[in-house]
Amino acid sequence: MGKRKKVKNIIDEAHERVLSIYGSTIGKQRNELLTPALLLDLNILRKNLSIVQERMRSLSTNLRAHVKVHKSPHIARMQIEAGAIGVGTATVWEAIVMARAGIHDVFVINQVVGPDKTRALALLAHEADVKVAVDNSANVEELSHAAVKAGSTLGVLVEIDTGMRRCGVTDPKQALSLARQITDSPGLNFLGMTGYEGHCSLTPERNKRLKLAHEAMDFFAGIADFLAENGLPCKILTAAGTGTWEVTASDPRITEIQPGSYATMDGFHHKLDPRFEQASTVLSTCISRPTDRVVFDAGNKTVGATKAIIKGYDYPEWRFDEEHCFFKVDETCPVKVGDTVELLCIYTPFAVSYFEAYHVIEDDRVVDIWPVLPRGPESIWMLDMIERGE
Repeated sequence: MGKRKKVKNIIDEAHERVLSIYGSTIGKQRNELLTPALLLDLNILRKNLSIVQERMRSLSTNLRAHVKVHKSPHIARMQIEAGAIGVGTATVWEAIVMARAGIHDVFVINQVVGPDKTRALALLAHEADVKVAVDNSANVEELSHAAVKAGSTLGVLVEIDTGMRRCGVTDPKQALSLARQITDSPGLNFLGMTGYEGHCSLTPERNKRLKLAHEAMDFFAGIADFLAENGLPCKILTAAGTGTWEVTASDPRITEIQPGSYATMDGFHHKLDPRFEQASTVLSTCISRPTDRVVFDAGNKTVGATKAIIKGYDYPEWRFDEEHCFFKVDETCPVKVGDTVELLCIYTPFAVSYFEAYHVIEDDRVVDIWPVLPRGPESIWMLDMIERGE
């Protein structure tokens, strides 16, 4: 990593922008906002962070907080304050945001491919300790070329497919070959291996899920042993998500875990670990009230969800259309036209990407507005900014 330089503060700029747009809501009650609105309950967020922080104190494993779920530099800073050694990201632009938020240990837990992205990553390594995952030889060459050209060093981890059947290698010999190539490549520093046993979270029954997680980590650690036997020990073995964070963190072979959903939580992961509550919700207004249903002004195009429940109610039948969602009810339902409710999304990342800001709630009142940054799947302006050295 090169000498850090003074760079453009895109976090403060984004914060000032959303405050200029939504700042008039500060002081309002959580149910008084223009809808749909993305809410973030600070008290719940703090509680979620403290659960992991307290448990990690008794373990030798480090916590790396994944940020793809909430896309908030403000939340990421809170995760660092609560004990995380750094963050994990899914994209280069998320990595840029986190580095500009002052977080100096940033791991893109994904393959970064293409000359524009790899150059941006290599340039970012002048600002932070940047790591990236690889699973093929051509990508190693590309990253090395970018790092040499930028005059920086990238930390590189070989990704192992522990059962997710997505990215990663499964052959120990292939992992060894990649590790040797990384070691021999200028501008790259071989650090170890990364794996994600996300397939285990698809098993709702806890004991079966933990058994699958143990098997995944045995396979993962076995490849690490093979590398060590061949002269390439792994400094870092990083794995886990929110569905397996505690069991994997308890494995002495694993050096760090990389969960993300635990911070703001969602309906899917809440079922796996009910200790965590949903800190992010979508406020929505009832716009129609036929006898058999309630209809709200948040749909797929706003919330990005196909499933949700109403906070405080138990209506198991619902449907999401483009601009509406509705729940099947009977005459006993107290919700009337004009009432607001909070929707608990089954999977939060989709909803977050549709909004540009969180209305930050403390003791049921808006206390701040935090930007969602970066939004969506493409933020090419950030790559241009890095290229210009801003």
